[in-house]
Amino acid sequence: RKQLMGEEFSKKALERHRKDGKPLKCKQCVAADEQTERENAAKRKGDDDNSDETRKCAGKCSQVLPKASFNRNQYSKGEGKSRCRDCVEQSVKDESANQQKSKEEKITAARKKVEDAKRSGKAHLILAAESELAALEAEKVTGLKPIKLSAGRGRGRGSGGSRGRGRGVGRR
Repeated sequence: RKQLMGEEFSKKALERHRKDGKPLKCKQCVAADEQTERENAAKRKGDDDNSDETRKCAGKCSQVLPKASFNRNQYSKGEGKSRCRDCVEQSVKDESANQQKSKEEKITAARKKVEDAKRSGKAHLILAAESELAALEAEKVTGLKPIKLSAGRGRGRGSGGSRGRGRGVGRR
């Protein structure tokens, strides 16, 4: 793949790239590296002294598994709270699929909103719907969420009478 969209990279990786100029690595490559690292760790692990310890998984599988089937941080949570490696990986996959699905649903809803606004013929509704759709599509491409700009200091706010400084009289 030659060019990837912003959604292919984690938010943290994009921030790091903008800040330090470090090279980007897509989510798929990171996931593949993590998988090989887990496999290598499992090969290195071998037999432990505590291999007879078992615990019931608090995840979907609810099986009684040996200590080797749990990550260290999950196992340290204690009985009834720890999830096995497979359940943790599955929940991460499910969560990312749900996030992707919700993003697509938001874009679809925004497109429908644009169509409804165009049917109404009201310019302010069309503009609002089009800008919402553009923001969602831009977020998909760049990976950046839109930033709402404040009104700022602007003009005509007086010289401080309303802010409690001075004698309380504005410009006259």
